[in-house]
Amino acid sequence: MLSFLLAISLIVSEEPLVVKEQQTTVLSVRQPDGTWGYKSKEGDIFDVHVVNQLKVPTSIHWHGLLLPNDQDGVAFITQFPIYPGQTYPYRFPLKQCGTYWMHAHYGMQEQRLLAAPLILTSAEDHKMADQEVVMLLSDFSFQSPESIFQSLKCRKMEMEKTDLVDIQYDAFLTNLKTLDSPEIISVEAEKTVRLRIINGASNTNFLISTPLKGVVIAVDGHLVKPISMDNYPLAASQRIDLLVKIPKDGGTFPVLAQAEGTNQQTGLLLATKNANPKPPSTTADQTIGALTYALEAKLQAMQPLPLKPIDQKLTLVLGGNMSNYTWTLNGQSWPEVTPLLVEKGQRVELAFKNESSMSHPMHLHGHVFQVTHINEQPINGAIRDTILVTPNSTVIVQFDADNPGVWPLHCHLLYHQEAGMFTVLRYKE
Repeated sequence: MLSFLLAISLIVSEEPLVVKEQQTTVLSVRQPDGTWGYKSKEGDIFDVHVVNQLKVPTSIHWHGLLLPNDQDGVAFITQFPIYPGQTYPYRFPLKQCGTYWMHAHYGMQEQRLLAAPLILTSAEDHKMADQEVVMLLSDFSFQSPESIFQSLKCRKMEMEKTDLVDIQYDAFLTNLKTLDSPEIISVEAEKTVRLRIINGASNTNFLISTPLKGVVIAVDGHLVKPISMDNYPLAASQRIDLLVKIPKDGGTFPVLAQAEGTNQQTGLLLATKNANPKPPSTTADQTIGALTYALEAKLQAMQPLPLKPIDQKLTLVLGGNMSNYTWTLNGQSWPEVTPLLVEKGQRVELAFKNESSMSHPMHLHGHVFQVTHINEQPINGAIRDTILVTPNSTVIVQFDADNPGVWPLHCHLLYHQEAGMFTVLRYKE
């Protein structure tokens, strides 16, 4: 049975922020009492009014949610923008539980930090952990996104050259704070903490690490068979849920996210009573290289897609021209694209073939998919809504075409998307 809540307002506005001791202004989405983002539970009705208090249009996308096409929040595709002073209602049943997020899908407002957590709990969550901690990672620049994009367009780069870092960011944030003055979360010894980590960065992939032995229990909001590693790759827009156990002796335990291709890091601290926590450095000892499939190849869905014959096979070739910073899907650059066509009821196999020298986190709206092959090696992989496709490799996923409409499919690196790496999946009428 669905439970009903009163409509919640989410207000989009400007707010002040201090980064590296400098005052700046960013965009935010908050409830009237200042609550950052939204939290509800599986089975509720998502009943939200987005109020635009900016001087320019906006729109908010509910990343990873399975919802009607006209509720997806993508300006000019699933709805008109929300113009200044307007309020836009969203109402649909919540079919999922897990770690999700919301972010701007208008222009490049996401780079100005217009994003927030969206957490959907289940009745079983309390059995997994004694406490939950949400971490939303961001990349920050004092430059406007428009000037960043113009600089990228003017750079002369060779397509064959692997370039991990498009942009030199001024800072990386966790919950809008740098490691110079990080958020410190009070925890108890011998208790289990669930870390809900969201990569809300516009153009950055991260490697997550902690001195506590973490166990992955979910990615992109979907449970996986538990697995432990020394560190955990997290591409732009992906989420990962880790369980960590606080040691009996207590102490201070950083949870860090190092930006791909750099020595820069962000994070927060878990600290027991009387621990006297001290902020870690904003730079790590070493620069890390490119993220790999080390974790992806080991993940297994707890609830995989049911076995069905494949009705439709699609291929999406990821490419680009670095000399003029143009990115393509199947040789086409948005908006001059040919939609991918599917029919309702089909089991669809979609191959992402990356022929470029950069990684691309590919996100499909309105659906989830299962990762079934990495470079021709079959796996019973995770259920996701975003998959990182590394240079010169192929990832194959499957999904059920069960949600009619016109759905965006794009690279979630903001400037790749802005430079054309965007198309739509369209249902035949």
